[in-house]
Amino acid sequence: MNKIESRHQLILSLVMEKKIHTQQELQELLNLNGVSVTQSTLSRDIKMLNLVKVNEDDSSHYVINPIAPSRWEKRLRLYMEDALVMLKPVQHQVILKALPGLANSFGSILDAMEIPEIIATVCGDDVCLIICEDNESALSCFEYLKQYAPPFFFSKA
Repeated sequence: MNKIESRHQLILSLVMEKKIHTQQELQELLNLNGVSVTQSTLSRDIKMLNLVKVNEDDSSHYVINPIAPSRWEKRLRLYMEDALVMLKPVQHQVILKALPGLANSFGSILDAMEIPEIIATVCGDDVCLIICEDNESALSCFEYLKQYAPPFFFSKA
């Protein structure tokens, strides 16, 4: 097990054993266990490990997100079946047009899936702009997202 995997394992066990309320608290617990980590690295670890804060008894603490990545994929497929209006690559971006009010939901799902080609999503009411590094990444992202669209969606003339 490498250094990162060991740190991740320690973070997960700490979160399962204790109610950790802040990143600073988690950072201090890691230090007590001989693991020194910067705040930015810890933020990345929290995101990578799919940790979220939940509110209980007027306070919040970290837990492992019960929605596994495969559930995000299922959710994306459902949204695409019900609310996708257009999906089109444009230069280094992919434009996703949705039914009114649902673009932010698409953006949240895509962000949670952590698709490597996606740098960021910017969403309005009915459009989600998916920003990629370059044209090739955008095309790759488009092809990946296409698999979640209903089979008839791209067969239109």
